[in-house]
Amino acid sequence: MKRRSFLLLFLIFCLLLPSCRSGGEAAGSSDLSSLSPEPDETAELIPLENKDPIAASYTKNPYSSITKIGDPYILYAEGAYYLYATSAMKCWRSSDLKTWSSVGRVYDYTACRFGDQKFWAPECHEYKGKYYLVFSAQSSKTNLHSIGIAVADKPEGPFTDLLPDGAPLFSPGYSVIDASLFFDDDGKCYLIYSKDCSTNKVNGKKTSQSCAIELSPDLKSTVGEPVILSTPTEDWEKKSGNTLWNEGPCIFKHDGTYYLMFSANSYSKATYCVGYATAKNVLGPYTKPANNPILQSDGGKVSGPGHNNFFLSPDGTEIYTVYHIHTDPENPSGDRTPCIDRLAFGEDGLLYVNGPTVWAQPVPSGTSGHYKLTEGVNVTVKGMDEKIAARLLDGRTGSPYLMLTEADTVTVTPETPTALSELWVYPGDKDALRPLSFSVTVNGTYRFENVAFSSKVNSPAVLNLGALPKGTLIETLEITVTPPDGKQTGALSELVLQYKKAK
Repeated sequence: MKRRSFLLLFLIFCLLLPSCRSGGEAAGSSDLSSLSPEPDETAELIPLENKDPIAASYTKNPYSSITKIGDPYILYAEGAYYLYATSAMKCWRSSDLKTWSSVGRVYDYTACRFGDQKFWAPECHEYKGKYYLVFSAQSSKTNLHSIGIAVADKPEGPFTDLLPDGAPLFSPGYSVIDASLFFDDDGKCYLIYSKDCSTNKVNGKKTSQSCAIELSPDLKSTVGEPVILSTPTEDWEKKSGNTLWNEGPCIFKHDGTYYLMFSANSYSKATYCVGYATAKNVLGPYTKPANNPILQSDGGKVSGPGHNNFFLSPDGTEIYTVYHIHTDPENPSGDRTPCIDRLAFGEDGLLYVNGPTVWAQPVPSGTSGHYKLTEGVNVTVKGMDEKIAARLLDGRTGSPYLMLTEADTVTVTPETPTALSELWVYPGDKDALRPLSFSVTVNGTYRFENVAFSSKVNSPAVLNLGALPKGTLIETLEITVTPPDGKQTGALSELVLQYKKAK
């Protein structure tokens, strides 16, 4: 009996000996791996249902509660979105881009000194602690439009004329409309506007041209001479016969390049559309890339998208465009309603619009506590170049897309595990390539099966991750697709990972 006890103690001592060497990290420590249990490859995943696929963090075009407007502009300020438009100087407010409330009239146009009719395209800009409203108005005596500027302490006004005696900011003796402001990195401010076709001719044709002129630091006067930035020159800009338009201009800067967006053709026609041009200097020369126009009618529910502008998401990570469309696409007219869609950039710097859309889309990052996880996320597909797989997080829906078989797995790995709330998955922009559904395995433990895509081309499918146990941090998402009937492959173009921050 004593001999057996001795042998048992000796055996235990031999097993423990490698871990007792100097520093506790001996060369033989790897041998202990044989003592660890083997992973259970047959363990079943825990199935979860995709309940309430679209939660509170979405918006949808068009904003049908706002009609009979034109030329919309959105400012995000003081925790809310403010929408201004051609509408007798009215304004609307929203905290979530779904529900809008009327603020009312922000500027008493009846007191305007330089114009008494046709108050068009107001925009509001925050500058040095104040809010500045620029707009155009026409004098019934001269039939000329001039540009005015007003100031207020709050985005909802009331705005009062900035210049003494209600003088206009810019009145060059011909009609100028569609005023916008651009503040450059060097502190200079520019008035961007349209030289209106009512008083302007080019080669014998009535023509609107996009222009710019520098403003003084106090925004009370112009500096230097106007510069023409764009003139209708391409076939897509010449669909309105003998009158041509480059109007509704605005400028933003991205990665050292200036982007001038503008509208072409008649606002009351289905051919109204948005194009852009780029330059390395704010005053040009500007070049129109070949992928124009970037926003146009879809031949169905969206007619005449145009007179757009841009705004940043509340956290500054995304850029969106706001534009109007015809309220009744079958009967285009001056009755219009606003929409928004995200802007995206190709690897070559080309500008794209993820739209026009008429389906749900995630709200801009930072809206009502909802944020998008974009930095520090790795996307891989076995056998695929990492740069190609990374396109699923480039912010651009539609082309280019990834072709996937049922055997392919898209693995998404946040560098920092995060409690995600939703996964938005966008198919390719070709109807024949749209998968039937996708499935997701979370952390190798939970499984969501057959999240279906709708029949609308390029519309996203949404996975609500709220069915996961409370507090679950996402370490990996493994996504597989079910190709369309009779096909070997299906296409995905974009993933949106969304999470909620507590207020």
